[in-house]
Amino acid sequence: MLDVIFLSASYGGGHSQASLALTKALDLCQDKLNTEIVDFMELISPAINRFTRFTYTKSVRNTPTLYGYFYRVTDTLKLDTLMEKHLTNMGLEKILEFLAERSPRLVVATYPMAAGVISYIKRKGLLETPLVTVITDNTAHSQWVHPETDLYLVGSEQVRQGLIYQGVPDPKILVTGIPIDLKFSRTPPRETLYAKFGLRPEIPVILVMTGAVGMLRGIPALCQVLDEFPLPLQVMVITGKDKGLYQHLIEQRGRFNKLFKIYQFIDNVEEFMAVSNLLITKAGGLTISEALAVGLPMLIYRPIPGQEAENTRYLLDAGAALPVYDLKELKVKLHLVLTQKHFYEALRSRAQAAGRPEAANVAARILLSLLAGEYPGSAPAMTASTV
Repeated sequence: MLDVIFLSASYGGGHSQASLALTKALDLCQDKLNTEIVDFMELISPAINRFTRFTYTKSVRNTPTLYGYFYRVTDTLKLDTLMEKHLTNMGLEKILEFLAERSPRLVVATYPMAAGVISYIKRKGLLETPLVTVITDNTAHSQWVHPETDLYLVGSEQVRQGLIYQGVPDPKILVTGIPIDLKFSRTPPRETLYAKFGLRPEIPVILVMTGAVGMLRGIPALCQVLDEFPLPLQVMVITGKDKGLYQHLIEQRGRFNKLFKIYQFIDNVEEFMAVSNLLITKAGGLTISEALAVGLPMLIYRPIPGQEAENTRYLLDAGAALPVYDLKELKVKLHLVLTQKHFYEALRSRAQAAGRPEAANVAARILLSLLAGEYPGSAPAMTASTV
């Protein structure tokens, strides 16, 4: 029997990172807790998972406007009926067998389709286990909202208000922040990191993050702008799993005048963020939450329509970032941030204020209360049972 099963997905990295952060926090809060993270789409069908992951990546990279249209359309539609019609063909029997085998006391969905399927199973009376949905972006998109969800853990008050607007009862929503690894709350001193990375303390450090699979486009041209920028800079670029981009930048680096450090996929992002003065990135929910946790201001480069636009809007409302839509605007805003000390300090201060470095701990304690049969809100206690 499992205590908690996390149903995640491998699109973009955020869903699985949130699940991993929560499992680590649960381990710290209580020993000998049995947890498991499952790629939900891989469970349904490895072939479908490969196809949808490929389609998602290509659409976001190459046709962001079309992706944004799809995002808006699906936000106005309830796809539950369509999903129910095709769920048997998508592997309902396999999901039920899996749940029966694991007998989880609590199901946590960090991926909207997983939340929808478990909600459907509960509605049909095939599962009584409590369902917690953890929303991994600062958006209340309708595909996260399903009637049999027992509790929503959300990143911000804006998301809570959005869910209430869609009819979710207030006691079912708790604002915890988006769960991130607790190491973002315990970063080493900046002086130590300067020495570790071979950086000069007196020169601003610009961190460029392209996303787990290199979703941020136009990086070579962006790096050229940074190299030609009229003020001293030190630049670190994390290319994720995009081997082609990494190799191109390694070859291009020899022609740069400024110090450029190029990295592939890394597991110490918190140190890179803690040593940096400014982050240039895409607006992924986990990435921006990590940056806020260490008080790192951001330039959001070419935010795509959809959840990234929602995340960007959240950052703008918080006063922790500026949007940048082209290279010309990048030069202007970079100059503003680096030459206007009061403006920069305001960005940093607001980023720190918006950060929730302990979000995973907060969420983990809520999950433990559910396992104990206690509802952490004003609604009656829920009783977890097996399949």
